[in-house]
Order: sequence, then C-alpha cells, then structure tokens
Amino acid sequence: MSDLELVTHQDTLETQKRYHNRKIHIEKKMEEIPKQYDGDIRRYKKYCCGTGQIVGTEAMLDYLYISLIEQKVKKTTWERRLAAIRKYLSVIHGIEFKVEDRVAYELSAIRKMYREDQYAHLLQVRGKSAIDKNEVMDILNTLPIRAKAICLVNLVTANRPNEMVRLKINDFDLKNKSVHVYLKKQKKWHTKRLTQEVVDAINLYILEYNLKPDNYFIGRVYKNGRYESTAISEIGYYNALQRWTGLTGYNFRKSQVVAMHAAGADLPTIAQQTGHKSLETLIQHYLTVSETTVDKYL
Repeated sequence: MSDLELVTHQDTLETQKRYHNRKIHIEKKMEEIPKQYDGDIRRYKKYCCGTGQIVGTEAMLDYLYISLIEQKVKKTTWERRLAAIRKYLSVIHGIEFKVEDRVAYELSAIRKMYREDQYAHLLQVRGKSAIDKNEVMDILNTLPIRAKAICLVNLVTANRPNEMVRLKINDFDLKNKSVHVYLKKQKKWHTKRLTQEVVDAINLYILEYNLKPDNYFIGRVYKNGRYESTAISEIGYYNALQRWTGLTGYNFRKSQVVAMHAAGADLPTIAQQTGHKSLETLIQHYLTVSETTVDKYL
C-alpha cells in the first residue's frame, strides 16, 4: 500500500468514526426531554393511573380531550401539554407519531373545538401589563445598589428573564454604554444600548461587590452579603424581582416598549433595543393601545 493510499485509508476510517460519533451525539440530543416538560408529563401519568389507562396515544387523546371539555384549560396550556406528552411517548415509549394518522385527525378536531363559541374565552392570552415607566423608576430608585442595577438593566434593555440570568460582567461595554446579550430564542448575540443612569448604577454595583469580568451579573448574594458567581434559575430571578419590586421581567420588558413608543420611537428602533425579530409580534403583544390612552378620550 502506497503512502497516499495509506493516508486515504486512515482518513476514511477517521471520517467514518466521526460520522458515527456525530450520529450518536445527535440521537442522544433528540432523546433529551426538556426539564420544563416534567410537570405536564407527571400530570399525564397521574391521570393514566387514576383512570386505569395504559400510557399511550389513546390515553393522551383522552387526557387532552378532558383538558378541554372538563378542565377547560387555556389553548396555550393545552398545546404545552401536548408537546410534553408527545415528547415523552416518543422518547420513552418509542411511539412514531408520523404514522399515527388517527392521532393527528383527533388532535386537529380538538383544536377546532377551541374555536367554538362556548370555548372561545379559552383562546384569550393576557400578557404582563405595561407599567408607566416613571412609576417603575420611582420604585427602582428606592432599591439597594445591587437590586437597582439589575432592575435598571432589565428595564432599559427589555431583556427576557432567560437573557438576564446569563449576563456576565464582561458582556457590558460601559465605556460605550452598551451590553452584548445572547438571545436564546433566536440563538444569536445582539447589542443593546444603556443609559448613563444605568451605567452609573452598574459601576456602583461592581464596586460594592468587587465583581470580576467573568462573574455573573446577577449571581447570588447570601444574607451575610457574600456574592457568589452562579447562573441562577429563571424562577429564582422571578422570585427576586417579586421581592424587590412586586413586578416581573416581562412587566419591565413591556413597560420599556410602551415608553419608547410613546416617546416617538418607530418599530425598527424599538425592535433593535428589545431584540424582537418580528415587528408583527411586537405590534400584537406589546403595542396595543393602553388603557390610559383610551381613558383620555372617554
């Protein structure tokens, strides 16, 4: 065998090995069940146990039908339940939904039932309310150094909770009044602007807790005041905001969008700061006419 043939042969073996490892890795990823599905899967299994049904597609359809007819759950909740159970049955029980025509037929029928008059109220989606930005600022200005810095960043950047908990100190470019945010939903990095007030609050926070570039921006602070660099959960962050302000990250997000719009910003400008990919989503879920505006004309 010549040197060239030997190299080609070795290259082929390495390539085949790489292909094999890639496929195994992808298969494992596809078999992962998202943690947020745990609750819905647990409730489905409990329903099967309570009704004496075998875990499978028939029990799934029965549970989803009852979810609408008897439990009258919101359409968004119903869709979440379906996604969780389908993933569970696919991964754990090896059910191929692509060949289950009858299942697809019944799911389509239940979805259509949501459009009937008696169930129309279950289609309503009520997002978090926008709060007058001046009122929010009055609250934030009374907070301790750390809480104020975190809340100001959340408000001005209109970050989602999953974006806030991933921020690190080195993501901030305070000299240029900006922050680089990883948009998990869109799988890309995006730069957002900061005001001088926010920059000043961050600098105070960094100084107070002696934060390092690779530290998490939020992190965790114990009762004795000791800071720990860790990525807290979204639930943990939600609880912190509730303690500090009684508001949520989405209250901040919507308040910033409405404030920018009221100040005269056009949609592309607002989307640039919030990280919205779709202007239609921005209009539908964030820029509805406020009650205050309606009240002025009553």
